[in-house]
Amino acid sequence: MDGVLVRELAGLLRAATGEDEAWAAAITAASRLEDDLGLESGELAAWGDAVHARYGVDVVGYVAGLDLDQIVALTVGDIAALVPQ
Repeated sequence: MDGVLVRELAGLLRAATGEDEAWAAAITAASRLEDDLGLESGELAAWGDAVHARYGVDVVGYVAGLDLDQIVALTVGDIAALVPQ
């Protein structure tokens, strides 16, 4: 997993959530969006918009195609894997 990409996604998460730098610094590819980061639906949508704007990845559309268990297990690394290299 590309550590630079994960850091960039963490920065976009920080902007979408308003969390502090220490929170963002603790994000890894294995961080689960719901359980570990506590993302709410509005924050996920804002982050998804930011990821789409920067990388062209439709996070919101991707998440819409998942079942509940897949959404709960979704990680930053899962989204990073969608970004074209």
